[in-house]
Amino acid sequence: MPFNQFDSRREHLMMQNPANPARDVSAQPSHQTKKLHRFWQNISTSAQSGWQQAHSLWQHRRQRRHLLTLLILGCTALSISSTACISYFFVRGLIVDNLKEIALLKLEKGTDEIDRWLISRKAEIETLAYSPTVRTLNWTLVEPRLQGEIYRLKEYLNLSLIQPDGSLINTLGNRANSKDRQHFQKAMAGQLNVSDPLIGRSTKIPLIVISAPLWALHPAPNKVIGVLSSGIKLDRVASVTNSLQYGSESYAFALNSKGVPIVHPNNNLIGNIDRSNQSFLQSQDAAVSTIARQMIDRQTNIELVKIDDKWVYVAYAPLKEVNWSMALVIPRENIESQLQALNLLTSVVAGVLVSAMLAAIWLIYSSENNRAQAEREAMLNRIAGRIRASLELDEIVQSTVEEIVNLLHLERAAFGWYDPESKMLEILWESCQSDCPKAAIEFEPYFVENLSVRSGQSEPIILSSDTWVEGASQRIELKANSYLAVPVQTQNQPQGYLICSHATHWFWSGEEIQLIKAVADQLAIAITQSHLYSQTQDQIKLLNSALNELKKTQTHLVQSEKMSSLGQMVAGIAHEINNPVNFISANLPHTTKYTKDLLELVSLYKQAFPEVPPEIVDFTEEIELDFIEEDLPNILNSMKIGTERIRSIVLSLRNFSRLDESDKKQADIHEGLENTLLLLSNRIKNGIYVVKRYGKVPSVECYPSQLNQVFMNLLSNAIDALNEIDRLDKIITLSTGVVRENGGKFLKVAIADNGPGIPDSVKDQIFNPFFTTKPVGQGTGLGLAISYKIVVDGHGGTIKISHPPGGGTEFLVKIPISNERQETTRNKELSKQIL
Repeated sequence: MPFNQFDSRREHLMMQNPANPARDVSAQPSHQTKKLHRFWQNISTSAQSGWQQAHSLWQHRRQRRHLLTLLILGCTALSISSTACISYFFVRGLIVDNLKEIALLKLEKGTDEIDRWLISRKAEIETLAYSPTVRTLNWTLVEPRLQGEIYRLKEYLNLSLIQPDGSLINTLGNRANSKDRQHFQKAMAGQLNVSDPLIGRSTKIPLIVISAPLWALHPAPNKVIGVLSSGIKLDRVASVTNSLQYGSESYAFALNSKGVPIVHPNNNLIGNIDRSNQSFLQSQDAAVSTIARQMIDRQTNIELVKIDDKWVYVAYAPLKEVNWSMALVIPRENIESQLQALNLLTSVVAGVLVSAMLAAIWLIYSSENNRAQAEREAMLNRIAGRIRASLELDEIVQSTVEEIVNLLHLERAAFGWYDPESKMLEILWESCQSDCPKAAIEFEPYFVENLSVRSGQSEPIILSSDTWVEGASQRIELKANSYLAVPVQTQNQPQGYLICSHATHWFWSGEEIQLIKAVADQLAIAITQSHLYSQTQDQIKLLNSALNELKKTQTHLVQSEKMSSLGQMVAGIAHEINNPVNFISANLPHTTKYTKDLLELVSLYKQAFPEVPPEIVDFTEEIELDFIEEDLPNILNSMKIGTERIRSIVLSLRNFSRLDESDKKQADIHEGLENTLLLLSNRIKNGIYVVKRYGKVPSVECYPSQLNQVFMNLLSNAIDALNEIDRLDKIITLSTGVVRENGGKFLKVAIADNGPGIPDSVKDQIFNPFFTTKPVGQGTGLGLAISYKIVVDGHGGTIKISHPPGGGTEFLVKIPISNERQETTRNKELSKQIL
């Protein structure tokens, strides 16, 4: 009976006569009757205890004598059982082999029938091919002869005469070209052959073709001048195949040289040359593909395999006249059903052996009780070691109550904490025998008055009929004196009790009480150790958490300092470059004007003085004056474009570093992306293309330099990933937009590549500091960790990784733009201020 039935709010327990433990309050006996009942109860208990001790002594004396008997009985039973098992499996194997041979012979009978049929058809076609009339290749002369053969030989659908160029005419009056057919090519090579099933080009129905070469008449008898072929339906092959059965649910099928079924009960699986179907060699069922391979290799065998979760025997054999194979599939029970007589005999023998063993075990059962008791005590000692082996409280207590129930064959054992102030005992762990009702997951606390009276004692308490408060309002069947409560004294813990209940008798021996008390002492030590271990683990978790936070902070500070130094250096370089570039840019317009004036002056000199001295002519040719006049404006224009490019790069460097922006400000995300792409332009090569899908997004309040750092890390990783693969379309896609989630607006930036992608096994670790998938020396493992901290901690956003449908990796960054609730509250406060 479950302990959680003892609820003081519903039931008060009262135990009287053990033979009739439950009764109503209205039927309470008088005081004298109670005294008399207790007197007889004490006598009965003493008698039972004395009988148990005497019985144990008698069993101990008989143990040695029955031990030898048990050994001899066990050896004899083992020998007989082993011999019977070996004999059974040997005879069974012989019978199964014989039945398998019968099934294989039945299949070979079917293959022989088809082979004989093909031999007859081939002989008929070969005989007809040697006819002088047919060898003339004159259809006018040949047709009457072939029509007569069609009428005489009913199995032929048509007879065809094929010219060397493949042109065909048959007895149905149809014309076609068979130059690409394998049977025509083999016949032209001088080989009489049977084709795999195909769709007739003139008849449009499945058939097989027997082709024979037509040999030239004298004077060139060894030359093939044409082919005589015949179309035959597959009815005969299908009929023979379908007739092969071995009991219910058995079936046969045939495969061609490529493993494609040509005859099968399932028409959807059948294929031919012109209508391809899946070969059994490519079947997803490994057993089917293995059998098909052996059939293609023209082997003969019968095997037990599992197909479609069902065990079947498969017998297979090749045909001799054509490169086909046939198989017969037989359910396992169809063959092994003939083993019933053998199984019945085995069952009878096994029944006799089991009966003999049961009789012997019953005879020596009493002698084993003492040995079982000794083993029980040894096992209880081992329980103490198992209790001390673990430091988890749940595992310690639960294993204790389970082992006590199993080893002492108790009905139930439980452990709970007792609160003397509320006088409540709360059961938290419980175990019972396997055949008893399962314990509830949560136990109701119940009241035990005896524990409140003697809770300060350390001795076990037998919960007898005097233990429980009288006045029961319901009839509850309990066994008096069958519940034992053993106190468990622990440090810094409430008072605990280990409560046990007998399953077979209603008295507790002193030996049992001492054993359970020893287990309780070990349990108290283990609980104390578990409590100390739990406190230590909590401290370790706190220290580890603080250490991890310190590492993250240190990493962020190092990276921030590095980026700050880098920003200062970049800003300084940009400033130093900007000064001379401004000087060059400012002077280029004047240089251009002066050069243009000089060139015009030279042109005027040429017009005014057409007669030029030889020295000037020679120098003009030496310096290539005409080329200078043409190329000098281009050079000046190139210099102007170059200075503008330098100024653009300097501006991008200053925007990327943004040292003057330590606080949040409104920034254009597209400008940050463009600046980052410009700085990475020297790495975007080797066929890498950038696709921009910018949406209409507002400015966002952020730390621009930090977000630029995030974009730099993500784009660098995408470029590294694309450089690892060898493909033509290396694409980086940048997408922006605005999304609404959880009552707020977010700016979305997606950076995706079609590289090799990130394995799912490391996806959860990708944002951990110092974790990298790059080779040693190529990555620090800080880029994504810092990016995560910037986006999540610095901006209150999110960064996630996913796999796009086309493959590769996509990082999705979301930065909050505004929160609708905050905007509503702000607007209300502003309205109040105005009012």
